[in-house]
Amino acid sequence: MLATAERVHPAGALGPAEIVWHTPTDPDSCDGNCDLHTVACGEPGTSVPGGIRDVPEDLTEPGQRWCDACLAGGQQTA
Repeated sequence: MLATAERVHPAGALGPAEIVWHTPTDPDSCDGNCDLHTVACGEPGTSVPGGIRDVPEDLTEPGQRWCDACLAGGQQTA
């Protein structure tokens, strides 16, 4: 599933950032050099920098997870 990454730093900025994957609302406009992508979960003001890549729905990478709302929305449209 196409996704863009958000780095979420723990409270107090101690420890490594967690990568949260979001479904972008504009995947066709991405040229790989994008500064921002609005995301499907619809959180007000949430935009995510970076490109888009194919991420498995059953993501098992340590320190990475799907946004629950984006994953649920992507599964409904797939």
